[in-house]
Amino acid sequence: MAKFVPLRFWVTLAVYLALASPLAVGWIETWLAGNVPVLGPLLANLLTSRVLAWIIWVGIALFTVFQGWRLLWKLPLAGAWFANRYFPDLNGEWIVTIQSNWPIVERLKTAASSNEITFDPVNDARPDLMEANFDVKIKQTWFRTDVAFLPNEKTPLLSSETLSVEFFQSENGNKSVAWVYEQTNKQDNSRPLAVTDQPKFYGSAVLNVSEDATELKGQYWQNRSWNLGLNAAGLIVLRRKPRKSMIARLVGFTTQMMPKCSQD
Repeated sequence: MAKFVPLRFWVTLAVYLALASPLAVGWIETWLAGNVPVLGPLLANLLTSRVLAWIIWVGIALFTVFQGWRLLWKLPLAGAWFANRYFPDLNGEWIVTIQSNWPIVERLKTAASSNEITFDPVNDARPDLMEANFDVKIKQTWFRTDVAFLPNEKTPLLSSETLSVEFFQSENGNKSVAWVYEQTNKQDNSRPLAVTDQPKFYGSAVLNVSEDATELKGQYWQNRSWNLGLNAAGLIVLRRKPRKSMIARLVGFTTQMMPKCSQD
């Protein structure tokens, strides 16, 4: 977000507002004296230029650092304009579907080590892409965005760390995200990694954002086992999970608390 509205904009805005604060204080004092004569002198003594400047700085800090900007993005009409003018709010839980070309890579590997089996990915029928699903949480602030893949029992994923996220907006208004991450895999004696896998590797993706910001879709690639020529790539789709209503959240919270109450 800061790429479209950088920090220097907020600093400049705060400086100009602070310089204009004496005029604002004078106008407020005049209005209070004419409309609220009882509270006028008291508020006039409290609302000094220094206090007003402090309020301006705190307001900007709440808007940027503490994600106050998300309140504007939720407004009925203005929110859509902000999302279109700058970038949509991607915070929340997502379901990710990855389709990897690993079956093709594996067929090539098998054919290379055999005298009888052959495989030409250009002319022969190619196997279907391998599909995997993950739960993902996106935390987007004004200055940074983190995309965290959550581990599951079906994959060796232990954790993922976002190294960089860049937002792009074309002249026709289409929005996309460039994402670079580092993945760490589980390592234990009960389930060792395959010889074609690695305990840690890097990956990246370029994702196109749908108009309603409920889907991110594109391609990804990684450098896992690149030295063996076995690094994979493929398609990736992130779909936003439906937000739970307040009633559903209350029911879920009550369900979680009932066993604790019964134990007590």
